[in-house]
Amino acid sequence: MNISGVLVHTQPGLSATISQDLKSIDGVEVHANDNGRLVVTVEDDATHSMADRVTEIQLMNGVLSAAVIYHHNEALEDEEELIDIPVTANTH
Repeated sequence: MNISGVLVHTQPGLSATISQDLKSIDGVEVHANDNGRLVVTVEDDATHSMADRVTEIQLMNGVLSAAVIYHHNEALEDEEELIDIPVTANTH
């Protein structure tokens, strides 16, 4: 799973509207809104990559820029369980 922190700059007066639009996108959360600067997290899912989501944000009307400022990649629990399967000795 990929989680990214994104700083979104909006045109003056449009940050509240853009914030609401962002909240409607799966995997996107708005954490702060300060004078046209939005702090957003983006999480990829099975159908959309993090890069697709950031591009979608950049192309929104009223968005001046969207920059990834943090990225974290974490293995899914199922993958970790496959890696951590204990090996037992054969006693036969």
